[in-house]
Amino acid sequence: MAKSIIFGSFQFRTKKAATDEIRRRINAYETSEVLKKEDQLFFEELFKLHDEHDKKVGLGIKHIQVERDFNNNRCLYIHRVDGTKIDISWVHCVRPATIKSIVSMAFRRAVKEIIKDFKVKAISKGSCCPILKIPLNLKNSYVSYVKPSFDELLSEFLTLTNNTYESVELENPLSGDKDQRGKLKNLNIKTSWIKYHRSNSNLELWSAGANLRK
Repeated sequence: MAKSIIFGSFQFRTKKAATDEIRRRINAYETSEVLKKEDQLFFEELFKLHDEHDKKVGLGIKHIQVERDFNNNRCLYIHRVDGTKIDISWVHCVRPATIKSIVSMAFRRAVKEIIKDFKVKAISKGSCCPILKIPLNLKNSYVSYVKPSFDELLSEFLTLTNNTYESVELENPLSGDKDQRGKLKNLNIKTSWIKYHRSNSNLELWSAGANLRK
């Protein structure tokens, strides 16, 4: 059975489906063109699957540009906020997701409103990065799980509820849903998870640079 490719809020049933969409987006640009905002967000999420993501991104992405490689094929270059740039292979990023990854994405989806509300409230209070001590806004900040990590929190929840990554049932979102991560099929599990997350998660708002160093 083909395995899904998942990154950010994007989910593709097969590697081919993901590859076709990636090529469609890249082929819409000419050499030296900078990606539009929506396409940049798409590739920023995809690049998180790269083994050397932190090294490639450095202090952060300013923009992503389409170039040509030595075979004259379109490729992507990350232009960092510090003025440097580096090529990055999207092919290296496309690989089938594990069951753990797919299920984890569904649990993240279930609490996304909690994460969103936390971020908005923190920004409204004039939040500052606890690591780099810089002012935060909606664009330069990320919600970080601090002891326990998200993976630790979810593993503890599954153990307490006598579930495993393999036993959790998911359902696919509607085709028009902007969030294509899987959805928890069992509403009792979803409700229990949201309650457990509210009581046991320890969230902080960090800057993009601090999040990369984590």
